[in-house]
Amino acid sequence: MEEASAQQQSSAFPAPPFYFQRYTTENLALLQRAKSEKEQSDSASPDLAKSLSKLPFPVLALEPPPPVQSGKYWQFGRPFDTQETLATLEQQGCQQLYPKGPIDRVKELKKLNHSAIFNFLELVHTLTTTPGEHYKRVDEIRMIFINMHHILNEYRPHQARETLRLMMQNQLQTKKQETEALKRTCADLRSKLSALRALKEQRQRSLATINSSTVAPGDSDVEMTSSPDHQTQDSKASLVGASSSGYPGAENHIDANSRRTMDRLMTMVDSIE
Repeated sequence: MEEASAQQQSSAFPAPPFYFQRYTTENLALLQRAKSEKEQSDSASPDLAKSLSKLPFPVLALEPPPPVQSGKYWQFGRPFDTQETLATLEQQGCQQLYPKGPIDRVKELKKLNHSAIFNFLELVHTLTTTPGEHYKRVDEIRMIFINMHHILNEYRPHQARETLRLMMQNQLQTKKQETEALKRTCADLRSKLSALRALKEQRQRSLATINSSTVAPGDSDVEMTSSPDHQTQDSKASLVGASSSGYPGAENHIDANSRRTMDRLMTMVDSIE
């Protein structure tokens, strides 16, 4: 049974652990009741105690274990250390082919690479002369590649730092580009708003000019107390009245250029409104 469980844990796609069957709806409800009553009082109610006594395991065992802060933990049937360190070749049961202590990794990698090429040529020669003795050369090549891989793994912390630095630089560059795009958009909006304000002021001045030029004789002393919208409607009505009623002197007062200007302004007013 234990051997089958060990094989299952070390498989590439292990099955769920046996205790997953404990997490039923009823058991989880009992766990919540036990936790709530434990916060209120040290002893459980009689009905809850009776329900808990029927369980073949402690109800608090359904709580997930706390994270392992130090020491070792097991995963897929293998122990792992919380402090990740690169194990030496001796700890892995392999022979170290390069000197111990501080080394020139580039130089040692080149040496191991030359040794791998030489042993590969020896393997080809062995296969052509004595094929039954090729296992020794294969083991030597395997050990050479294990040593090369171990030296490369010593660069992993440096690679991780450089990768993190590059990611942070890319994020910073992206944020700067987004900030510049927002600034350009805000400047564009400000310029368009300024143009709209200038257009509005020009329209108001033009309407004021039209109102002053189309006042009927005798109405110049009347105080203009209406709002700008009312003034706009009055000016439009005055223009329409002036063109339809034909009061004396209107045609002489408004020449052809002024009439075309008023037509364009009336079109602008209608489109804006």
